[in-house]
Formats: sequence, structure tokens, C-alpha cells
Amino acid sequence: MASIILSFVGNQDPVSDRGTEEEGSIVTLVRYLLEEQKTTIKQIILLYTQETQDRAELTKGWLEDEPIQLPGDLIQLIPVSPALSLDPVNLLLAVNEARKGIATGLQYFSDGDQLEFNCSSGTPVMKSAWSALQAAGYVPHSSVWQIRNPHKKQPGQSRVFPTNVDTLKREFDIKVIKRQIQDYNYSGALVTLQESNLELGILKGLLNYAQCRISFDFDRAHTYIKPLTGFIDSKWITQISKLSQKNQNALIQEIYWNALIKLNNQNYSEFLIFISAFQERFLWMLIDDKLKIEKLPTNGNEASKFWQESVVPFDSGGLSEYLDNYRKDNGYLLKPNKKQVPDRLVLKAIVSYFPDFKTFYDLLSKLNKACKYRNSFVHHFEGVSEIKDLDTILVAMRNLLKEKQNFSKDNPFDMLNQEIFKLLDDFLRPLT
Repeated sequence: MASIILSFVGNQDPVSDRGTEEEGSIVTLVRYLLEEQKTTIKQIILLYTQETQDRAELTKGWLEDEPIQLPGDLIQLIPVSPALSLDPVNLLLAVNEARKGIATGLQYFSDGDQLEFNCSSGTPVMKSAWSALQAAGYVPHSSVWQIRNPHKKQPGQSRVFPTNVDTLKREFDIKVIKRQIQDYNYSGALVTLQESNLELGILKGLLNYAQCRISFDFDRAHTYIKPLTGFIDSKWITQISKLSQKNQNALIQEIYWNALIKLNNQNYSEFLIFISAFQERFLWMLIDDKLKIEKLPTNGNEASKFWQESVVPFDSGGLSEYLDNYRKDNGYLLKPNKKQVPDRLVLKAIVSYFPDFKTFYDLLSKLNKACKYRNSFVHHFEGVSEIKDLDTILVAMRNLLKEKQNFSKDNPFDMLNQEIFKLLDDFLRPLT
């Protein structure tokens, strides 16, 4: 690990002029990092005002001379803006200049390095700027150091000590991550986590799992959750295994839960898309119960095979004849194209052929309006700000799931969120 030191220059650098001739905070911090922390100095960036320019040059020379003897090219002197020189008690100006210094320091930053901020040189607002930036999460891999006046140091106190605001920042980060998780924004939570000083481990694995699962990337979700076996509830692995294996019951429930999440976030257009997908997938599941389809058709060749091998011979041609004479709600013949993948109307017509599917058919029909709204959005770019007959739609979906399979009212994503919240709370517990 190497250190990149950043500091404003004060009137007591490189040594005090108050008769004590004690080394100032910049030199003291450099000595401490070299001798006590056994670190390597990669770069020192000193920010000076018009008033402290001479002090900055003296400090650079002091660090180059014995006994420290740092190479001169490791020490940069950077003037602050004229505005801060004229108004050195302006916190906003000081923070802006500190950010510029950090941007310079990051040019030398490599994995494993640490930015070391000296908050004991400069005006009070200059000293505070480093802590403010660290608390805001501006620089994750950083330490803020304070140097005591040696004549005011009490027994047992160290002259150089960290004043990091990690505890406060950790609370801020956790609050943001929890808010993102409540909105099922797992990708955003991952970004916040990555930029925080929180430990990763299981937390990162669960967030990656949640993000992939909510995106229907079940295989990848499985790769994230599998290494956590033994550390988490086994139900998460069981659930994703079924989804990876394209279990129809599991997939339909997953579509349902995702629809509710879109509704919870008032993303009505995507909610309607999921309702349409739910209806179509449920229709296919019913048809598969009767026709025992080897593979759901996704293109013209597979569609032709579906018609010729599954539909036409079924019930000695009875199903095919029924579809040829089936009339839509408007009275026109359905006329299914047997070279194309069946659309929603054709699937409903097939389901209506079976008397024991009447309950399912009636419930599925209650989703028709939502599917029409979805078509208006997709094909005509019509906005969606509310859903009519929302209660009817939700009740129909729940009843369909109850009729067909064991159905739990517990949203797995809400349950997953609770497990993630427990991990986040564990980060805070040792600090309270």
C-alpha cells in the first residue's frame, strides 16, 4: 500500500514560529506515516494560498532535506483559486479546492493505495473540507488525520490520530441502500455499496442475486447464490434452481411478483407488459397440460411442428376443427395461421375447447382489458398513468395461481429484502 498525502498549507508549516520550533502538522504526518505506519509515500499535494506560498515552498524544501529526504518530484505545490486566497474562511470555496486536489491525487491512485488528508493545517474551513468530502463519500479509500499540539497533548494521547467519519458515512450509506432496496433498485444499491466503505461478501452476493433474478437472468443469479450455500437460507437456491430449469409454475409466479413490483413503483406501462406475459404464459401452461408440448414454439418452423404434431391430431382432429370454426367476439372467424406462433387469441381459443378449463378461461378473460392497454402502450405509445379495474385484475391473477398451484402470499423479493436489511443492520450494530 502507498499513501497519497493531501493538505492545505498553514502558517505553522513546516515549523512553528511561536518560539517552540516544533515541526508543523504536514511534516509530522509525513514522519508518522513513514516511521509508524511503514507506508510508502507515492505523492504529496500541498494546496497554498497567496499568503502561504512561502510556507509551501519551505515545506517542500524541508521534506527534501535530511532526515526525511523525499525526492522533489513527489511533492506538488498547487495554488488555490484567487477567490479562496481572498476569502479563506469560505467553506464552499475550500471544499471546491480540496476536490481539485483530490482529482490530482487520484491520477496517481492504484488499487490498494490510500489518500491521507491532513486536517490540521490551514484555516478552520480548510481543515474541515477533508472531513466533509469523506463524509459525503467523495473518496472511499481515504483517512483523515489530525495532529495535536505537542504542548497540549495529555498522557496516553497520540500526537497523530485519525478522525475519520466512517461511522457517520456508514449510516448514510446504509440509509441510501435500504431506500434503494425498498424500491427493488438492486443495481443502484450495488453501485452505492461499491462506493461505500462497507464490507461486501454475502451482501454483495445477495444483491447480485436479486438484480439478476428480477431481470429474469436466472442462470447468472444461480452463479451468484451458489457460493453462499451454508451462509443463507437454502430456499433462495431452491427457488432459483426451479427458475433456471424453466419450471412453468415457478416462472408464472415470478412474473406475478415482478408485476406487483412494477405496480408498487407506479411503473404502470411495464406492469401491463407483465400482465400480458402472465396471461400468455398461463395459457401455454394449460395447453401443455392437455397437448404435452415438448417445446414451446418460438419461430415459424417450431410453430408448424406444433400445429401438425400437437393440434391437428388431438382428439382425432376435433381440436383443429373447433379452431377452424371458432368465432371471435366480433363474430368473425378466428382463421389461425398454422405457420406462425399462436397469439393470445388463438391460445385462448384452444383453452376454451376444454370444459374443465372454464374456471381458468373466465379468470384469464378478466385480464383482457389490461392486455389491450398494454397493446395501446406498445404499438401506439399511449401513456399510462392509471390502471382501470386494477382490483379485478389482481384478484383474477391470485385466483388463477391458487387454482393451479400452491401459492404463497409472501413476495420472495420482499423476503429477500428483509434478509439484506438484517445484514445491513449487522454493520451498524458493533458501532452503536
